[in-house]
Amino acid sequence: MRIDPHYVQNLVAAANQNTANLQQYSTELATGVSVNSLSDNPSAASQDFLLRSEQSANDNFVQTASGVSGALQVTDTALGSVVAQITQAISLATQGNNGTLNAGDLSSIANQLTGVRSEILSLANTSYQGQFVFSGSQTSTQPFSLNTSTTPATVVYSGDTVKNAIQSPSGQSFPLNVPGNQVFGSGSTGILATLSNLIASFSSGKSDVANTTALTTDLQGISQQRVIIDNSISALQSSSTYTQNQTTQLQAVQDTLVQANTTQVAAELSASETQGTALIDTIAALDQQPTLFTVLK
Repeated sequence: MRIDPHYVQNLVAAANQNTANLQQYSTELATGVSVNSLSDNPSAASQDFLLRSEQSANDNFVQTASGVSGALQVTDTALGSVVAQITQAISLATQGNNGTLNAGDLSSIANQLTGVRSEILSLANTSYQGQFVFSGSQTSTQPFSLNTSTTPATVVYSGDTVKNAIQSPSGQSFPLNVPGNQVFGSGSTGILATLSNLIASFSSGKSDVANTTALTTDLQGISQQRVIIDNSISALQSSSTYTQNQTTQLQAVQDTLVQANTTQVAAELSASETQGTALIDTIAALDQQPTLFTVLK
């Protein structure tokens, strides 16, 4: 009879493998996951890594989009208030141009327009969570100030013309802001400058049809900018919802990929425990015998 010279070594190796199996099955039952390391299933582990990466990118986008949506909502609200202020200014300027008012009346209108300008200037410096929404990329810098040393007063814009954007995991880009100078102007142009011109005219007792007409143009321009922001809010929210749904689907795929079959694993654990006991008994029996030949008698 041929005797395997590696019989004992094979028994020890089998016992070691059985111990590893017991540990793996116990871990799977405890975690409910069949892939706890790369060596468990390299292919599944690789796919699991990719799925986790996609989910992480999705989660980051959704979280960022939530904060960005808040800033856009604040921007939209500010522009809505600006529209209301310009509408009031148009009404006041129209009264000032009707040809029936005296210098005192025009001065009163100038004072009211000064109040409108102050309100719009405040709205132009709107901030959200400590960041100015109309400063372009210079969100820590107050974008607008008024130089009243000139007549009419001029607007100083301290932001930049950068248009910030956010990109979804699918590659879609969403505008996050409109640089303030595109909304309110700067120097001697834009709504603040138009109001300053009207204030100067009415303060001196003169009517000003040209700048009253310019108010209507300014109103149209700001309304168009508001549409851009509104569209961005809607598109961003839709993309965020889509991304959240995609994350749910990825999670389901991942669960299917790595989820342990607890019934099968429990059966394999029981079988391994029985096998382990038998191996230990066999090795113990060998240890009590002087030679392998004695065991084989």
